[in-house]
Amino acid sequence: MKRRQLFGLAGAVAATPWIRPKAGLPIVRSGRAMAAVIAPPDAEEAAAELVAYVERATGVRLPRTAAPGLTPVHVGSPGPDPAVPGLLAKLDRDGFLIRPYQGSLTVVGPSPTGTANGVREFLERYAGVRWLMPGPDGDDVPALSALEVPAVALCQQPAFAMRSFSPLRDTRYPLQQLWARRNRMQGTTTEPIAFHHNLHALFPVERYGVSNPEFYPGGKPPAPGKLTGWQPAFTVPGTIDAAVTGILEYFTANPGASSYSLGVNDGEGFAEADPVPAYYAWVNEVVRRVLLERPGKRFGLLAYRKLETPPSFKLHRQVVPFLTQDRYAWTDPAVESAAHALTDRWLAVSSQLGFYDYLYGAPYLLPRMFTRRYAKTMRYAKARGIVAHYAELYPNWGEGPKPWVSAKLQWNADADPVALQREWCERAVGKASAGDLLAYFDLWEKFWAERVPGSAWFLPNATYQTFNLPHYLELVQDGDMTRSRTLLDSVVARAATAPQRARATVLRRAYEFYEASALSYPRAVTPPATQEAALAMLQSGADAHQRRLDQAARRLALIKEFATDPVLVLQMNPASHANLVWTGWNAGEYWSVVAYIRAHEPTGGPVTDLARSLSAANPYAALVLRGLPAPNLVVNPDLTSGLPPWTLLPRSNGTRAVARPTDQAVLRVSGKGWGGPCQKIAVTPGLARLTASYRAPAGTAASVQLALDLCDAAGTPIPSSSVRSPVISLRANDTWTPLRLDCEIPDKARNIAVGMVELIFLVDSAAEVTVDFDDISLLNIAKEAP
Repeated sequence: MKRRQLFGLAGAVAATPWIRPKAGLPIVRSGRAMAAVIAPPDAEEAAAELVAYVERATGVRLPRTAAPGLTPVHVGSPGPDPAVPGLLAKLDRDGFLIRPYQGSLTVVGPSPTGTANGVREFLERYAGVRWLMPGPDGDDVPALSALEVPAVALCQQPAFAMRSFSPLRDTRYPLQQLWARRNRMQGTTTEPIAFHHNLHALFPVERYGVSNPEFYPGGKPPAPGKLTGWQPAFTVPGTIDAAVTGILEYFTANPGASSYSLGVNDGEGFAEADPVPAYYAWVNEVVRRVLLERPGKRFGLLAYRKLETPPSFKLHRQVVPFLTQDRYAWTDPAVESAAHALTDRWLAVSSQLGFYDYLYGAPYLLPRMFTRRYAKTMRYAKARGIVAHYAELYPNWGEGPKPWVSAKLQWNADADPVALQREWCERAVGKASAGDLLAYFDLWEKFWAERVPGSAWFLPNATYQTFNLPHYLELVQDGDMTRSRTLLDSVVARAATAPQRARATVLRRAYEFYEASALSYPRAVTPPATQEAALAMLQSGADAHQRRLDQAARRLALIKEFATDPVLVLQMNPASHANLVWTGWNAGEYWSVVAYIRAHEPTGGPVTDLARSLSAANPYAALVLRGLPAPNLVVNPDLTSGLPPWTLLPRSNGTRAVARPTDQAVLRVSGKGWGGPCQKIAVTPGLARLTASYRAPAGTAASVQLALDLCDAAGTPIPSSSVRSPVISLRANDTWTPLRLDCEIPDKARNIAVGMVELIFLVDSAAEVTVDFDDISLLNIAKEAP
């Protein structure tokens, strides 16, 4: 219990079955109000919600003033029950009591949020209300002829004192935020502890850039307004004084604040080679000094990337680290075991811990279902005394029960995810349709549990999976999409009521985006080794070309349609990620046919003849012919003329370096860290193929990723616009191994015309390595004839 004390006691909670009480305190009977709802001003919202939903369920509006013969329902006040104040003092602030006493009923929590949670439990438990999705069609409110409450006291509080989903914690999406609140999630004003990226606010360059440049890495203040990619110099003593001053100023200006975030800025940019001991010692001293003047305050922080390893010393008991990881990766037992061991190390130095997770719906292009895995994680977190849980949800409501089940598990970590998912499906589309809907979500739960782990896309040791790379679509089988559409068509056809049909239609519309993404995705192909294989690849590419274009256009149109839909809106827009946008052209298939003809039919042959015969009516075949003479755009591709124009990517870190050895014409990457060689190249929007070979000595532990960062015509990088391969673990056997990235270069990125790319080899290693690259080629052709 020790780790929970600063948040209040966290007790076990019961599930919330819908009970039709046979006897008890009458609320509505025979079409008449039998109770009155009485509330103080700070509980008015909760009281109004109780009245509104009882009226929706029964058709009867409860009066708001006491009257003889009416059961008093005290919302947000102790009422006449003398035991209530003492019981409230023992509860987490989000907990609540529902207590009958001498013909009255009290629904109250230690805070307005707790009271609201009590009202929602009342509505769920006794009126059968469910908030399944945002918006009016998302509520499921059964019709009741009577409503009575058993004369049995109920007390609940959450398994985790902090429970929050982004971006549903703020007001950007009001209907979705309301859905989260009704399912007992917290928001920006009710979260009990701050912990997000915040050191940029504590060390604004406008305040310290001129007077104290030594506060910043290398004594170089960042540009005004730059909030990421740098940290204060934790070993410079003056940064402690400045931090204490800034935090005390904050608490003076915000007297109601109970916590302050010491979360590092996003990105890295540490002044120290090993930031762990420096940062956490700095945190301890800052907290110690602030608490001398502001006792009882708490300080959250992010154990993020380079700070994921705990220090060798204990942290102040008022510090709450949030361990960052996409715990979907715990699907891999080895990953789960390693994460449990790391959690134990953190528990040895921390009085309190939070979990920061990445549950992403959007921008994934399939239903990313892993509710059973998530339930197992929540049970583990509760058992280990984790006090807080925050998740980047970015919901895609095509995932149906996933957000709802996740919210339920944060309140009650012992709930059965299978039962919850079944309940959601039955309530969403009716019992007649629920079986098919359960089968649909089970199909995708198995996809993520069985096919994705171990694939090239899956990153077992990453903080989060590469949501902006779609290579998991390679694992989709044709039968998956056919089966999914059949199931959802059945769900829509068998839904009985108008609200059920509306919810079923939302799910099927969301599926249309998944389907269009999977069917138009440019899958990797095996280059043809025989004439027969090359002929087949050319013919199938030509036959499927228009269908792929149509599906790709459809998926982009759906993204735009969804943008104005309060439920289907993709809150992390897939179209904002270069790797998640394509036109339907399959660059890998295209360049493989071109490469076969160039290698095997330089003066013509059967494959060339087929392309010519198809070219008049088929743009795909016509482009094959135009691509045959495409030149290599890389300057100095074989390093025969020295190193230039190859340079080290400026944002490389660690000791990463590039060179051209005097005795070998290769591009050599050395050192440790992340980054590598780069070269800017003028390109035409269209299809591109980047190829190279690498070799690494036996024993090398490193990965490589090929990248084409998109730039404007002047070579200025377009922010957050990069076309990349999956991260590839190097084969360390001192032999040459081929690499390839087939892709489309878009006309525009972030509404900026693309005119150049920066070709990059991104090598990542924790130790010193030596990796050589050679035979580098970039082919590029516009999809339309000039």
